Amino acid sequence: MSDLEALDLSGLAQFRASDFLAAGAGVSDPAAAVHVDLSLIDFDPKQPRRSFKRESIEELSVSIREHGVLEPVSLRRHPERAGRFVVNRGERRVRAARQAELTTVPAFLDDRADPFAQAAENLHREDMSAMDLALFIAEREKEGISRAEIARRLAKAKSFITEAAALNDAPPELIDAVRNGTVSEDVRTLYRLVSVGRQEPEVLRAVLQRQEPVYRGNVEAVIANARGEGSVGSGYPAATRTPARSGGKTVLVVEHEGKRGSLRMKAHDGDVGEVRFGDGTCSALPLAALKPVCWATEEAK
Repeated sequence: MSDLEALDLSGLAQFRASDFLAAGAGVSDPAAAVHVDLSLIDFDPKQPRRSFKRESIEELSVSIREHGVLEPVSLRRHPERAGRFVVNRGERRVRAARQAELTTVPAFLDDRADPFAQAAENLHREDMSAMDLALFIAEREKEGISRAEIARRLAKAKSFITEAAALNDAPPELIDAVRNGTVSEDVRTLYRLVSVGRQEPEVLRAVLQRQEPVYRGNVEAVIANARGEGSVGSGYPAATRTPARSGGKTVLVVEHEGKRGSLRMKAHDGDVGEVRFGDGTCSALPLAALKPVCWATEEAK
């Protein structure tokens, strides 16, 4: 007997959409979910998550064939088509159930359409792409909702929302690199690349032309290599590797905005170092903003 034949669908004949409703609330008890015909379910065109990985859907469909849909989907009544429903949460499960050739899915009704609930579920399950999140933020801002409020309702730091919003300015070639898997779909990685693209478009082009996988752990090194600098702290060209010490203190001479100075490896965090310039001033600067020039020996004082 197949899984489909094993399903007890005898109750469907008595099923009525009104059976979903809790008294006066428009919300049914998730524990009392019923099976709803997949042919009656439509996807939400305003769903914050716009992209679904084919491999992920295929893997879930295999699981559904074996175990069924273990978590009910959330539906609301279609505002314009009587007898039909729109997915609040669980679109991935509906897609996989159709691919598994099921005819029904367990569901409960929740007529409260809340885009933030949809986004938060996808975001915290890490099912929502960075680009989809950026578009979601832009749409909420058009509605007059502040980034601080968006951050609060998504339970994310405001700085994270600001970085994600900046991805709406990503150039087409960067978006293509994300789609083909060359660049990790990580908000902070993409924010860094978008920032570089604004100030140094030729560097971003060089990064993408290298066809080198870019992710959070190597993005600064890849940017430095695209600038022809090598990465600070490792991977220097042979001419800038540490020489044998011959007395005094060996320092790395770096250049920043036309000024040269010695790099003091007193990093405030993993990406910032102190530079002492020739005029005696000192500045804490991002390592990625420094161009290595050569090694030199300072006389001991």
